[in-house]
Parts: sequence; structure tokens; C-alpha cells
Amino acid sequence: MEWGTKVAAVSGQAQTEVQTTPELCGTYRHHIDEKGRVAIPAQLRRHLPEGSVVAPGPEGRLMIWPPAAWAIQKELFQRTAETPAQQRRFLRVLSGNTYPFELDAQGRLLLSARQRAFAGIGDAVVFVGLGEAVEITADHIWQSEQPELDANEFTQLWDLVHQRGTSASSSPA
Repeated sequence: MEWGTKVAAVSGQAQTEVQTTPELCGTYRHHIDEKGRVAIPAQLRRHLPEGSVVAPGPEGRLMIWPPAAWAIQKELFQRTAETPAQQRRFLRVLSGNTYPFELDAQGRLLLSARQRAFAGIGDAVVFVGLGEAVEITADHIWQSEQPELDANEFTQLWDLVHQRGTSASSSPA
């Protein structure tokens, strides 16, 4: 499915157009070779169009942003600035550390030494699909932050999210 494809959604007798995008989801662990190259999981790669970028992210992560989502991020940085000088600084920090998402013939991404240092990446990374973007995190960081999925804890999280969620949510309860 292409980004922004419209599909018909049927609810009872009414039919409406819904804007959809492929969902970037799942968790994938991959090793980095001695040159800093890492294979991008095919399940994510097929949904990352030309023009995607690799940018610094919060909490010492790298982010892969498709073009439309990247444009939103840049806009947030621009709108948040209170002065033109601050806007230039924000954009320097963001755009100056962002690189095109370019893969070699084997579907590998080269992470520079600077990118690996920023994210604390050693010999393995974890790709995490976050819906509209992909997070790249150091394997050792991911392992330290991710306890085993506990059914009771997830149920509590689910209930909290759905209690605080909007009525526009169409998830099953």
C-alpha cells in the first residue's frame, strides 16, 4: 500500500473515505558489520519511501522518518522557536545531524561513527516500528529497558489508554 492511499471504510450502510498509511510496526534485532552497515528489516524497508531520512531522536535514539512525517517534525521545530535566531539554531541541530536514508544493493544502511556514538550503538541494534517512523536503538539499551511482556501489566496499560483516549478511537475494548 502506498503512503496516503485512500480506501473505502464501510460502517453499517454508510461508506466513507479514510486516509491510511502503512503501519511501521514490530521489533527487529540486527547486527552491525565492522564498517557500520546494518540490514534494514524487509518488513520496515518496504514502507520507507524514497526521500526518507535518518535523524537524531529523543532519548539517544536515531529515527527513520518517511518524507511526510519528516516534514511535520521540521515544522514542529520551526514553530517552537521564539525568535529567528532560535529557529536557525533548532534547524541546525536537527537538519545538520540528519542524513538521507540510503541503502546499498544488499539493503543495508550505513550508520556513521557519529550516529553510532550519539545512539550508543555497538555491534547490534533494534529497529522498532512506531507507526509513522522507525526508531533505531542500541541493543543493550533496548534490552535494559524492555521487561518481558506481562499480560496483566499490558491489560492495565490498555485500560488506562482507553479510559483516557478520545471517542474517535475505534479500537476494540
